[in-house]
Amino acid sequence: MKRFMSAAVLLLALVLGGYWAIFYGGFYLPFGERPALSVPFRAEGTELQHWDGEKYTALSLRGVDVTSSLPGHYATAYDAGEEDYLRWFEAVGDMGANAVRVTSIMDDDFYDALYTYNTSHDQPLYLLQGTDISDYANGRSKDAYHADFLDTLLEDGKSLVDIIHGRKDLPAVGIRSGGVYRRDISPWVAGFLVGTEWQPDTISYTDHSTIRSGEYQGGYFQTAADATPFEAAMAQVMDEITAYETDKYNAQRPVGFLCDPSCDFLEYEEVYARQLEKHAQTDPEHVTPLPSMEAGRFAAYRLYDFCDSFTEYLSAAQKRSISPLLAGLDTSQPYGGYLELLARYHTMPVLAAGYGFSSGRGAVELNCAPLTEEEQGERLVEVSRALEADGWVGGFVSTWQDEWERRSWNTAFAAVPTEHFLWHDLQTDSQNYGLMAFAPGEEAVCILDGDPSEWKPEDLLLERDSLRLSARYDAEGLYLLLEGASREEPVYLPLDISPEMGSRFCDHPNLAFSRDVDFLLCVDGTDNSRLLVQERWDPLRERFLYETAGDDPFLDFPEPDSGVFVPIGMAVQNPLLVDMLTPEARALQRLGVWETGKLTHGNGNSEAENYNSLADFCFGTGCVEIRIPWLLLNVGAPASLLAHRDYYQHYGVEFKQIRDIWIGATRDGEENGIPMESFRLKSWKSLEYRERLKESYYIMQAYWKGGN
Repeated sequence: MKRFMSAAVLLLALVLGGYWAIFYGGFYLPFGERPALSVPFRAEGTELQHWDGEKYTALSLRGVDVTSSLPGHYATAYDAGEEDYLRWFEAVGDMGANAVRVTSIMDDDFYDALYTYNTSHDQPLYLLQGTDISDYANGRSKDAYHADFLDTLLEDGKSLVDIIHGRKDLPAVGIRSGGVYRRDISPWVAGFLVGTEWQPDTISYTDHSTIRSGEYQGGYFQTAADATPFEAAMAQVMDEITAYETDKYNAQRPVGFLCDPSCDFLEYEEVYARQLEKHAQTDPEHVTPLPSMEAGRFAAYRLYDFCDSFTEYLSAAQKRSISPLLAGLDTSQPYGGYLELLARYHTMPVLAAGYGFSSGRGAVELNCAPLTEEEQGERLVEVSRALEADGWVGGFVSTWQDEWERRSWNTAFAAVPTEHFLWHDLQTDSQNYGLMAFAPGEEAVCILDGDPSEWKPEDLLLERDSLRLSARYDAEGLYLLLEGASREEPVYLPLDISPEMGSRFCDHPNLAFSRDVDFLLCVDGTDNSRLLVQERWDPLRERFLYETAGDDPFLDFPEPDSGVFVPIGMAVQNPLLVDMLTPEARALQRLGVWETGKLTHGNGNSEAENYNSLADFCFGTGCVEIRIPWLLLNVGAPASLLAHRDYYQHYGVEFKQIRDIWIGATRDGEENGIPMESFRLKSWKSLEYRERLKESYYIMQAYWKGGN
């Protein structure tokens, strides 16, 4: 009996040990004679090709970036389930796309859903699988050879090989997902892409190292004589991923590493390079495949952070070296001829690993107004058409869905960073790149179309002087219905958000209030309506006064009871380049200011023919409906009811919980101050939401399916 128990324990240990070694440790023994190498996709010249069972045919990828992002959930929680992915894949396929891209290891639900979709549809969705590192490692690593950087890429790259072949158990660690991966999706994986976005500082630091070399010689990839240390690191990752898949699964597929305009091969005159913050170069041509790499490699570029007039600022040496490529370049095309130049330069397939435009309300660049969903779609089609015309092998629209947890440089300071996923910030550019939107609630709190029928008697907040004001709110903003308003006569609505801030009077227009007021909503026709903020509570002044005007906001700041109410602005990038870096010239490059408090009139009903996705208010018969985004009211965490405190008492943005919003309404003011009523608020820890395909989705659908 003891012998039996010992044998059983030993057998169990061997089984468990073998299971761990295979599915966790990636153990394998390459032995025996192998069949012909499986190469379902390959790079042949500048073509990407797919094996259809009989021959290789040219393949153009028309895809979207997919994440696990859902409202109410951290993106790194990977709470999207198989049903979510399947529903999205159906919509992606119906759009005419043939591919999806992910930038890192996804949970097993994603790959299971892709397997289910592809085995039940004649036209599959191909996958471009990325591997990435954390933002911390990307920004804080000493160089690309740091353990958090290179070792992570190598380890995750090999894990991805096992994942796509359905032979991996992976615990979730940090930002990386995990799961039990048993579906073999390798027939549909078009390639591996190393990286999502590189920090130019890391590249530059690596390349200036005195202990690193640009030389790498592997079994499948090597570097050219003029390669840099960073390129050598990329070559090593590409080589080891290929070696692992070749040895273990007798298969190969194309591999590439990510580039973008901030770190491409181009060099600029020093004075312009400093302004463009262009101090790093990478060139995929410096990583070359050996004959053993039958699948080849490709170049991939993120199409962000570019300069439209880039050819004007190239260094003289750069212009000489690529002068044949610059001849006849059509600089009137999207990205100023950048797409055409890269296609001419590269000897391998080139694809766009991320291009997109936001449909958010906030702006990020001077003289570039926010885009409607329709304009978003038109811009995407314009770029897609240019990619095809210039010989790229396709690209991926970034992104499939809006991502509520994203942040942008000009709004991040104003919001609580740990609660982004609980509300939708219409002011933040980066949250609104999707072709699919998430709308808060099981049904709309307010359809901004001037029709008051959805409002209920219990929504009524005040009734005075033939004006009736009702209020609602959701995870996007505060909604108001003002009955008795017209396009011809101005109406003023004071709002008190913070009990610590505000003034009892306004200098212009000349108004008095029954309590301290932070904001003044001026409803003045379709073209002149705006939200004003009491100058002491203007976040633009506190955070960006130096960058926009060259003044220190804390040297001389407004009095707490100032009656000056100012337009609400947001800082935006100034693309101007100057030929001399003098103080006078640099002053011309200060950040610009976009009046984000100016309200847009239009029909906010997404089912209407005249739908305007940027509509802030809409007049109806004897009424007007208004939506004010939370961040426009200095509420940086509406789920927890956290609003800004006095900037000049707390030296920056600090938060204090509020319980209600006081609101009034008047046509011409009142001698004793405009009466105001309290609108009670409730916090939330979770929320319901609805999915909605944007106008841009249907515009891309028409292009991809009809070629229009």
